Amino acid sequence: MMVLDLSRSEARRRLFSLFFADPAREYHLRDLARLIGMSVGAVQNVIGKLDREGLLKRRPLGNLALFSLNQQHPLYGELEAVVTKTIGIAPQLARALAQTNGVRVAFIYGSYVSVFSKSGSAWTAESDIDLLVVGDADPRAISSIARDIGALTNRQINYTVLAAQELLEKIAKRDSFIGEVLSKHILPLAGFPNSGSTTLIRRKPKDLATILEQPA
Repeated sequence: MMVLDLSRSEARRRLFSLFFADPAREYHLRDLARLIGMSVGAVQNVIGKLDREGLLKRRPLGNLALFSLNQQHPLYGELEAVVTKTIGIAPQLARALAQTNGVRVAFIYGSYVSVFSKSGSAWTAESDIDLLVVGDADPRAISSIARDIGALTNRQINYTVLAAQELLEKIAKRDSFIGEVLSKHILPLAGFPNSGSTTLIRRKPKDLATILEQPA
């Protein structure tokens, strides 16, 4: 079914990820464009299609139209399951990490980020999730999050937990692993101002060091 096809456009994938992160929330077009990091025109085109497919509810508010998921759509449950196991993983991790003490910075790297890229996804049904968490969070708490969300989404979540000072030392020594990770796009989950879990970003090691050197 067309409504279940997440492969056709980057904007559609990002919008579904955002909508399913909070299914009851309403958005207007400019909010959506800002939150997923794409143009209003691109968002408007996809929103129009989703509206015609019946997956969205539209509510007028003055001169604005607010959009939210139509949870009564007959395919809503199937789509929710697809999103949860694919593009919805990042928002789930972001929510869980936001409730975890000691997380300074967290992001996904590796093949999963290609789900949100213009070049097409290199991520498959067998691919793992690579997660880096920086701060004083209890590794057991991160392990529990990785295990629970991994079980829910039927994915292996590989995580690395580093103390802020440990990562700063690696950056200072030009650690090859950190350099390789940050040489590509990452998907931010915590600690990156004005960035969300539906939009790829690029940060140099020195940019990450600047964030970590600020007071917690």
